[in-house]
Amino acid sequence: MKINEIKFDAEKLLSMQETLDSVKENGGTNSALADIRESHYDMFGNELIWAYPKSTGMYEGVVIVAVREGFLSLPYEEVDIDDYEIFKLEDAAMLDADALQAFIDDWIAFSSDLVGALGDMLRIVRGDSPPAA
Repeated sequence: MKINEIKFDAEKLLSMQETLDSVKENGGTNSALADIRESHYDMFGNELIWAYPKSTGMYEGVVIVAVREGFLSLPYEEVDIDDYEIFKLEDAAMLDADALQAFIDDWIAFSSDLVGALGDMLRIVRGDSPPAA
């Protein structure tokens, strides 16, 4: 497999259940992913863990972990100052194509709006004339 130019062998990853067991045994927070991050980095030069720090409608965000079977979503509703995201492990799930497409569509809409707003803020701060209507 290859993601963002990072090649990895999915068979060398933990399974979904092994990942959930490890996270649960280590506190159920983002900090509990430390051993998995280190293992992935040692094997592949990348953690193969991604944050989606935007509300999904049900949760404040998710952390996505590459596992043997695909991509595991670890949702969270709160963040701790020391341990970061506190996962709702009972709601962890494998991401299917529809869920991934929804994340992509939502992120594009969010980021497009933000980039547009930031561009207008920059224009205002610089004192540039407003764009033609």
